[in-house]
Amino acid sequence: MKTWLRLLIAVALLAAVIGVLYWPKKPAPAAAAPLVAVDASQVQRIAVTRPGHPDTVLTRSGANWNLDQPYAYPADGPTVASLLDALGGITGAKEVGATNNPAAFGLDKPSTVELGLANGKALDFEFGADTPTGGNSYLRLGGAGAIQIVPSDVKQSALKSAFLLQDKTVLHFPSGQLTALDVTDHGKTLHLDCVKGAWPKAQQANVQSLLDALQDGQMATMPDPDGKDAAADGLGHPPITLRLTWNGGSAELDLGNKNGSDEYYARSNSSPAIFTLSDYLVTDITNLTAPPKPLSVSK
Repeated sequence: MKTWLRLLIAVALLAAVIGVLYWPKKPAPAAAAPLVAVDASQVQRIAVTRPGHPDTVLTRSGANWNLDQPYAYPADGPTVASLLDALGGITGAKEVGATNNPAAFGLDKPSTVELGLANGKALDFEFGADTPTGGNSYLRLGGAGAIQIVPSDVKQSALKSAFLLQDKTVLHFPSGQLTALDVTDHGKTLHLDCVKGAWPKAQQANVQSLLDALQDGQMATMPDPDGKDAAADGLGHPPITLRLTWNGGSAELDLGNKNGSDEYYARSNSSPAIFTLSDYLVTDITNLTAPPKPLSVSK
């Protein structure tokens, strides 16, 4: 191929590349505006009302949320944030229009979420029935607005029970700062010290398994927020107790009777509330006081 022809082809290819790089591009379509703009930082109160269920009320205290009704308990921040994100992220809603028959849409006795704002105003969300074809639900804003069709997952994310919104951590403790661990198991006692970040070698695996389980584990239920049935649940004189100590603090967990086949009643020293937890946590605690298994001898 002649030199001038190769040069012409190269110039043509270069021009094509430059054209692709600098050809005017269509702007990306603007994100759809949400049905309701919710500034989570301005929300100070959340009230969830569901027919046939106790009202759930949460209030903000600084950066934290607290459950006030139907019982007092710390709330789970990420779960509350998820609720607010769901309400403030409604897009693609389809308006049904005003109606004189709200019962046809399940809005005669709606489930509601009221967001109390810092300026004294409120945002009201009324959820009705699911649509006949499924996948969507009816929503009315402010009690008198037009009826909207919105994805059902918005309704599911917003209408959470008190237990789903509360902090379900079994025991709060700074895992990397522990200095000691004490266990009482049906009269047997055990004390372990953590020296320079290390637990006794013979119990290292058991302790780490327990601490991992405590950090990852969650309450299964909270049947008695006020702790009125402590004696009946075996927590009047708990047979198993766990105490974790660190510089400047400690946390205690009491374990009572078994509840069903795979749960135990429990209570921490941070609240009188009685909750249930999985039996694998109890196994991890009792493993610490169990006699060591004999080493197997290979033949």
